[in-house]
Amino acid sequence: MSISIQIEDWRFVQPDLAVLCIRHWEEIAHNKDLIALEPDWDRYQLMSDAGMLSVTAARNDSELIGYQVYIINNHLHYKSSKTALSDILYLAPEYRQGTLGIRIMKTAEEELKRLGVQRVMQNVKLANDWGVILERMDYKPFERIYTKILG
Repeated sequence: MSISIQIEDWRFVQPDLAVLCIRHWEEIAHNKDLIALEPDWDRYQLMSDAGMLSVTAARNDSELIGYQVYIINNHLHYKSSKTALSDILYLAPEYRQGTLGIRIMKTAEEELKRLGVQRVMQNVKLANDWGVILERMDYKPFERIYTKILG
C-alpha cells in the first residue's frame, strides 16, 4: 500500500472520480429519490480549461481513494478577491482513520495559495457535521445554507 496526495489535472482524474463519486453520493446525498446523480462533466472540463478548478487527489497506488475539488473565481461581490468554493470533498470510509483527510485538505490549500486564492469556503452538511475538524484548521463558521425542493 502506497498512499499519495497530489494535485492532478482534471482530464486525468475525471474517469476515476466518476467511479468514486457514486460511493460519495450514496453515502451523503439527500433527496436521492428526487434528484439523480448526473455530473455535468463537460462543464467541469470547461471550468478546468478556464483555470477555475483545483483538484487534489489521494491514491492508494493508482486507485483513487479521495479527492477535493474547488471551483475558483473572483467573487462577484469582491471582484479583486479570488475565492475557492469547495465543490466536493470525499475520502473512502476505509481510509478515514488518521490524518489522511486533513492532509488532502492541506495539500489543496497550498495549491490554492499558489493560485492566489484569498478566501476558501467549505460546506458541511448538518447531517454529517465535521465542522470541528475545520475549526481546528482555523476555518470559521460563516453562513448557514437552507434548501427547499420545489415540485
